[in-house]
Amino acid sequence: MHIAMFMDYHPATLGGVQTAVASLCRGLERAGHRVTLFVAPQPGADRLPNVVPLRAAGGLAVNGFPVVLPTKHNAELIDAAFAARGPIDLVHTHTTYGVAIAGMKAARRHRIPLIHTAQSRDDAFIENTSPAPYPAALALRALHGRFVPHDQHMPHRAESRAARHVWWTIVGQAQAADQVIAPTQHFADQLLAHGLTRPLRVVSNGVDDELIENLGGTPVVERAIDAPLRLIWCGRLSAEKRLLAAIEAVRILDDCTLDVYGDGDLQGRATAVIAEYRLADRIRLHGRATQAECLAAMSEGDALLFPSNGFDTQGMVLLEAVAVGLPIIYCDPDLDESVPAGGGIRTADPSPVAIADTIAELNGDRSALAEMGQILGKYGDSVRQSQHIGTVLEFYRQARAESARSPELVMPQSLSEVPTAPGRLPLVGHSLRALRDAPGFVTSLADLGPIVRLRFGQKTGYLLTTPDLVREVGLGDAELNRDDLREAIEDVAGGSVNVLRGEEHKLRRRMISPALRQSRLAEYTRSAADIAETWSAGLPSGGRVNLMDEAHGLILDTVSSTLFTAEFSDHARREIRDSVPWLLSQVILRTALPPQVRRLRLISNWRWRTKARHLRTAIGAVIAEYRRRDEDFNDVVSALIRHTDSETGARLSDEHIIDEAILMLAGGVGSMASLTGWLWHEVMRRPHIAERLYAELDSVVGTGPVRADHLGALPYLKQVVAETLRFWGPWISAGTADGDVTIGGLTVPDGTAIMFSPYLVQHNKRYYADPEAFDPDRWSPERAADIDKKANLSFGVGRRRCLGDHFAMIEIGLAAAALLARWRPTPDPNYTVRASNRDFVLSPSALPVTLRPR
Repeated sequence: MHIAMFMDYHPATLGGVQTAVASLCRGLERAGHRVTLFVAPQPGADRLPNVVPLRAAGGLAVNGFPVVLPTKHNAELIDAAFAARGPIDLVHTHTTYGVAIAGMKAARRHRIPLIHTAQSRDDAFIENTSPAPYPAALALRALHGRFVPHDQHMPHRAESRAARHVWWTIVGQAQAADQVIAPTQHFADQLLAHGLTRPLRVVSNGVDDELIENLGGTPVVERAIDAPLRLIWCGRLSAEKRLLAAIEAVRILDDCTLDVYGDGDLQGRATAVIAEYRLADRIRLHGRATQAECLAAMSEGDALLFPSNGFDTQGMVLLEAVAVGLPIIYCDPDLDESVPAGGGIRTADPSPVAIADTIAELNGDRSALAEMGQILGKYGDSVRQSQHIGTVLEFYRQARAESARSPELVMPQSLSEVPTAPGRLPLVGHSLRALRDAPGFVTSLADLGPIVRLRFGQKTGYLLTTPDLVREVGLGDAELNRDDLREAIEDVAGGSVNVLRGEEHKLRRRMISPALRQSRLAEYTRSAADIAETWSAGLPSGGRVNLMDEAHGLILDTVSSTLFTAEFSDHARREIRDSVPWLLSQVILRTALPPQVRRLRLISNWRWRTKARHLRTAIGAVIAEYRRRDEDFNDVVSALIRHTDSETGARLSDEHIIDEAILMLAGGVGSMASLTGWLWHEVMRRPHIAERLYAELDSVVGTGPVRADHLGALPYLKQVVAETLRFWGPWISAGTADGDVTIGGLTVPDGTAIMFSPYLVQHNKRYYADPEAFDPDRWSPERAADIDKKANLSFGVGRRRCLGDHFAMIEIGLAAAALLARWRPTPDPNYTVRASNRDFVLSPSALPVTLRPR
């Protein structure tokens, strides 16, 4: 398995959670599994190959630890790491703050199981360290509640108001997981008592086996019977750990010393107290120490002093003391569970006087310490990480199995039972959320139900999340119009086939289809291959280029040359290059925004109308010249001009042809350029895929130019194209009910938007195994039969299925072959590719690369 761990501390910092997580990671790796650890950054820390630091909120720190927020940028960092290092099988979070929240969101976004280990008593931490615990707890709950639901029932308990607010965050974080681990039974009981209802298992933390084994070679230090009792402290110097109480207890006595290993906020105060009472000869602050150094110090001590009370859920230092056989002096009754019976002594109460009394008692009877050491020796192996890793893995497998058995979605019986997507805002509804994070938004809706209610301004829409419902609508008799889209693009292509309805739509599809028949497709493919080969040959060797700019240019040239090949079309092609990219960038925005909001964009609207007018005029001039010459140039426009519908005798007007030409440009250029860019991106980031493609291209294309007939001999390239279409399929498609529409027995009223998301379905584990893995081999002959063909929705379904689907796959394949047969592109390591939703297909923000000849 590959596990993604998340914690709000860097492993180079000091603390029990850090130590426990580091030990767990090493244990999993020794058991043959992979771990990627996502953490808060730490200035000056060494870069570690399996550690991914997230970005901290500038200048914010709590108890010396940088604060991380679950921002969009951090989500992009996580998604990039998942893609580069994946596939990820499971997410395991260990804290309650921003990094853990980001991990929770990543698990939900990528549809993988989420395990949470509740490690810390954050309520005690805030009450001991904050100058104003109640406001701090209130602020923490408010901030945490922005990202994690706090909808569990919280039983009333006799605790402070601050503690109660913090328990909302502790339990809320756990409640958001699929399965929960607690390191001790007493803490598990606390979680249940505060409202946790998730499946919960107690699994102890463990001490790294290698550290214990290395310690076995450390020579034993012989100590005189009458030497002062040497006490050891290991841990973070923070108020909740009660170091000052330990110092006070040692000050009361004469015949003992205290060696303190660790650093933290109390360093200054501890130093001042030691100086004030002249204790430097008996109390030594050693500063920060590694876990190995702490274990070595423990092996030379007489007893561990652990005065923490009401804070530690288990205490990694206690486990370490057990590992080396060091007797334990502790205060908290809850920690009886962590200290083997007879292996330590609990003070009468947590006060310094009681601690001093216990130390004095042991100092007077050194034989008791010897007996404790002998008892602990029997438990040394029980705290090794290897003793617990099997239980953790069993828990992981259970979570994965239960995730794979996720129940089928139940169709609501009435509209009132249809769930509404979260995140709706006044006036604009879900528009902004969809525009800000299209893939995250739609995939977050999959488990809400087979149909989910959305709001766009004042308009209500219903998103279908299952392929069966999508096909029921697409293949059924229900009529959907696209009046919203028609209004949004009216100035550009408001009469094109994609916005027509009824008989008018059927007629237009019949009249367009001859232009895309197999006989003409072969001619288009030869032209596309020549253009791709010329483009590839003209790229700069050793130069830095943005492949997204290149993709747009190549696809623009290919589609426009397919539309019209005559030499008098050059002006139109220049106008297409100037106008189409910007017009495309506006289509999704204009469609998503309510009309009343869209009309307020005065400058953008003026620019939209101006560019649309220039584009239509240029294409119209070409069509007029085609009609005047009355020749067949073996291109799309020639086919459209010359076709007469056999059923009605109708012919397309110039305005109709302009509409369809612009639609082909919009669909061909925007979506195909994006998908071509994604294919290059996915291949570049996965060397094993790239090498297989290179080998196939070398054997088929060799050093010669890429030709159209090569495509049939490139099966692996075809698989890569198919996987790109699945992985980066359109994130939304929509129509409006033209009359009442029945879907799955539920009647949706006239005028309601009905939507589906190929991206959502094609990233759903119900329909695709390991959907977040980019895996071209899922389309191989051996595995293709396992794919539910109904869930392949990239080109639409039924009457609205894209007419240019075959040519689209050819375009992408030729562009990929032309580039990769000649060049080995190396991506810029300092640039993070982001998905932009300026079109119905997400687009790479940029693809800066350096090109090297192959």
